[in-house]
Parts: sequence; C-alpha cells; structure tokens
Amino acid sequence: MNKINVLFINSWYPNKVLPFNGNFVQQHAKAVSKYCNVFCLQTQSRNQNSSFIVSKNNNEGLKEITVYYKKINSSSIVSTYRKKQRQHKAFLKGFEAIISERINIDILHLNVIFPAGLFAVYLNKKYNIPIVITEHSTSYLSTSSSNFSFIEKIIINRISKKAEIICPVSKDLENSMKRLGLKGSYRVVPNVINTNYFKFKESKNNNKINIVHISSLKEEHKNVKGIINVIGKLSKIRQDFILNIVTDGKIESIVQYAININLSDSFYSIEQNKSAEEIALILQRNHLFLLFSNFENLPCVIIEALACGLPVLSSDVGGINEMISKKNGVLVEQGNEKQLLYELERMINNLSFYDRESISASAIKRYSYESVGFQFFKIYKEVLNKRKNLNKIK
Repeated sequence: MNKINVLFINSWYPNKVLPFNGNFVQQHAKAVSKYCNVFCLQTQSRNQNSSFIVSKNNNEGLKEITVYYKKINSSSIVSTYRKKQRQHKAFLKGFEAIISERINIDILHLNVIFPAGLFAVYLNKKYNIPIVITEHSTSYLSTSSSNFSFIEKIIINRISKKAEIICPVSKDLENSMKRLGLKGSYRVVPNVINTNYFKFKESKNNNKINIVHISSLKEEHKNVKGIINVIGKLSKIRQDFILNIVTDGKIESIVQYAININLSDSFYSIEQNKSAEEIALILQRNHLFLLFSNFENLPCVIIEALACGLPVLSSDVGGINEMISKKNGVLVEQGNEKQLLYELERMINNLSFYDRESISASAIKRYSYESVGFQFFKIYKEVLNKRKNLNKIK
C-alpha cells in the first residue's frame, strides 16, 4: 500500500526570518513522517529584491518548501489587501513546486487556522482534497490579550467548517474554540517532542537545588516578573537553590527587574538561544521545572521537562491541568505569588517524593513521535475511508 501524501499548510513554521516560529508544528510534521510522506508548505515576507523566492529543504525526511515574498511595509487598507494577495501567490508557487514533481496530495493538514487556512480552502475547492486542522493558538482563549477581530472570526469560522476533523492540542483549547462558535468534529491530539533528546538522565548537579524556567520572557504571557518576585522572597528564606532561565527572548528588562527588587545574581542565571539538544541537557541537570504563565495551551516546554523526569510547578491555565497530576507536579492559581512561594518551597523539601524515571516514562509514552504520529495517521485513514465510502454511494 502506498503511503499517504500529506501536505502541511502552515501559518507558523521555522524559517530564515523567524527560526523558532512554530517549531511545535515542525515537530508534529516529523511525527507524522513516521507513517506518511509529509510536505511542509509555508510563506514568509521579508525585504528582498525578488518578488518570490522558493526555498526547498529536506529535513530528516520532511520536504520543506518555504516561499519568501517581497515585504510590503505600508499598513493602509489597500496594502493589507495586497499583502494577502501576495501571500496567496507565494503559497501557490510553493504548491506548484510540489505538484510539478507529479505528487498527488491526499490530505491537507492545516496548522493554525489563520491566515494559512485561506489557501487550504482554495486547494480544497479546486482539487477536492480533504482538510484536517491542528490548532495551537492561544488567541482563542478568553484570557489571551490577542483575540481576533470581528472579520477574522468570520473567516476562521468559514475555514473551520471545511475541516473533516479539528485537532486542538488540548481539551481546554477545544472548549475555547467551541465557545467562539467553531463547530465541527473535534479530536484532541497533543504536542509532541523528540524523545531521542528529551529523556531521563540521572542528575549529578547536587550542590544546589536547580530550578529551571524556559520561555520567551514575554511578560504579558509568561509572567516572569511574578517568578522573580517569588525567587526574591525564597532567597530570604533559604539559599540552597538557583533559578536557571533559558530563553530566545530579550533579557534586559528581567535583569533590570531583578536589580530593582535587590535579587542577587547568585540566585539566578540566564542562558540564551539554545538548540533542542542543549535544552534537553539543561533540563536533565535540573531538579524542578517552573512556569507561572497567565495563559497557555499545552506548552511543549512542560512536555520536554516531564520527558526528562522533572516534576513541574505551574499556574493552572489552559490545558496544563491535562498534563499534571500529583505524581508529576503541582498547580497553583494564575498570578497567586503567595501560593507559588509556598508550593515551591514545599516541592524543594519533597523532591524525593517524585519518581523521575516514572515521570519520564509516562511522558514519553504519551508525547513521543510514534504515539502522536500514529494518532494523526489514524485520523487521515478515517477521513480518506469516509471519502471513499461516500464516493461508492454516489
């Protein structure tokens, strides 16, 4: 039997302009490639002389096609229309590059409905290829500060109606999408990690309790100042710990905030721009993962931490409570610094309670390429079999 040909149409995906953009979509694609032929199509505006540049890349079996198109810097209504038109042409050039090699696409897998869903619907209408959607965006959450405009909601609703199955990465996100009026057949499929890197390894770092936080440091989202406040208070109670921050974001405001509250740099460190392999090594030498976000969906960093056997202390937002139990962590109220301080000290005092090997094994079983990829594979077969049976009836 020939492998299913799946075209990932991506609103977010790593590229030369934004190297970490939508890396969780790329991880889903790698998981699916265990069972299907996967082509990844995405576009990116940038300052360049040519109107369009088609870039092809073979990445661990993934056929990645990124079309860079000339950026329009104006923000007028006419320019907004021209931007969408140029993006559509970029998607079209990428798709033409794929089918020029005589490849028949069986499934369109749309990742993040807006804006790439407009092109997915175009292909659906023209070639009658079924659409499966995966959604990651926190914009659907009532706690998010980046909700959609009225027009965007209309467009997203129309796109979602074209999907055979919608796959949010958490049950919480599914509920949020339904509250927005997006009807359809839902199937939660979680984020995925590369368990070749993210796995348990006995920590030899026993001089201090090592607490790790990994994020973009975007304050409205990650509430890093709340973490720094709590670390400052903890430093007045005990001195046997250090907070290790890893980020691809800007650190100046956080460093300044730590200075403002008189937090000594002996209680925290900051590392920047680490690869997946490096992040895995960092997690393996820590004892506890800390997140205090104002809103989330299903954070990959928590999955990575669990796969490395770290117990997790996090705010109870988004789909995080679908990942955390008494066996692998503790949840606190969003923004409640007093509770976070109490639970952080309690977890430090009781780290021996957590079976790190068991935490890792459970996470790997649930979030590995093989597990998540097979879930998508079953969904594709279900969609294609349904289409085949309908054609027989006709």
